[in-house]
Amino acid sequence: GDSDTHGDVCDNCPVVSNPSQNDVDGDGAGDKCDDDIDNDGLLNTADNCPKTANGNQADGDGDGFGDLCDNCPQHTNPGQEDADEDLLGDACDDNIDSGSDGVEDSVDNCPNVANGDQQDVDGDGLGDACDSDSDNDGIDDTTDNCLLIPNSDQKDTDGNGRGDACTSDFDGDKIVDSDDNCIANPNVHATDFRQLQMVALDPQTASTPPVWIVYDNGAEIHQTLNSDPAIAVGDHTLVDVDFEGTFFIEDTSDDDFVGFIFSYQSNSKFYVMMWKKGPQSWFGQAERGVTLKLIDSATGPGTALRDALWLTGSTTNQATLLWHDSSIGWTPKVAYRWLLHHRPDIGT
Repeated sequence: GDSDTHGDVCDNCPVVSNPSQNDVDGDGAGDKCDDDIDNDGLLNTADNCPKTANGNQADGDGDGFGDLCDNCPQHTNPGQEDADEDLLGDACDDNIDSGSDGVEDSVDNCPNVANGDQQDVDGDGLGDACDSDSDNDGIDDTTDNCLLIPNSDQKDTDGNGRGDACTSDFDGDKIVDSDDNCIANPNVHATDFRQLQMVALDPQTASTPPVWIVYDNGAEIHQTLNSDPAIAVGDHTLVDVDFEGTFFIEDTSDDDFVGFIFSYQSNSKFYVMMWKKGPQSWFGQAERGVTLKLIDSATGPGTALRDALWLTGSTTNQATLLWHDSSIGWTPKVAYRWLLHHRPDIGT
């Protein structure tokens, strides 16, 4: 009915065109036709965080954006400008990061200790990475048998070293460990890309932006257009991680790059794994195969970064080639599994 390529029976907004099918609160009604996108009981028109549940509508700096979705919650910035797309507004972005964890000192709960996930289980403002008693139960973390759940009695009925309070749910997020993708992080329990941040990498010459469609409660992403270079960034922040997925390319007419990013800090700093079907000369020579690069761009998104991404090699002040394997290019209609082991604390 709405000509968005999704049939009425399976369209979460059958009378409103919404190719992405975004549904932040997962209630079955697409965001484009949902009067309360975040399901916090407030209509979007009266909600200062329409896509983030915040029933109390707290807005400490009075700029019209609730604290939970304000990129500078302690600095008035009604425009929410964020030039480097690091989710920290320009008004409070000074690029000073003593911990080198991608979180600037002005908002870092452990400014001198690397803790990109900013986990703070007891909510005392001190990140777990620099808090000697993460769960505030009076037991030092070095001897606590439930690091993330208060259990001052340290009861351990079976004597296995893990307290009864966290036997089946280590992080206390009400998801049993067997079903929890991140058993030591109470803020993440499943892969969920429903709240994507789209970052254009060549905005000056962009003509065809990507269209991302998210399925399976956020676990599956489809890119439906052969678009300009861009990346989709999820809203979960992790430190050490094992992450796996599947590539499947349906398009038989093109041979461009596919890939994924990790350790995203800004639109100028991230790692990228890119896979090319075959060699191609365009903005330089792109070779067939898998490429791993460290992006540390002096210019940020634009033609210089675009060209550096395309080239199979290093580019001064833009990208460093870490690894390249030219033995295989991707083939359409074939499913490829990949597994990433990322350990930033030891540099691997």
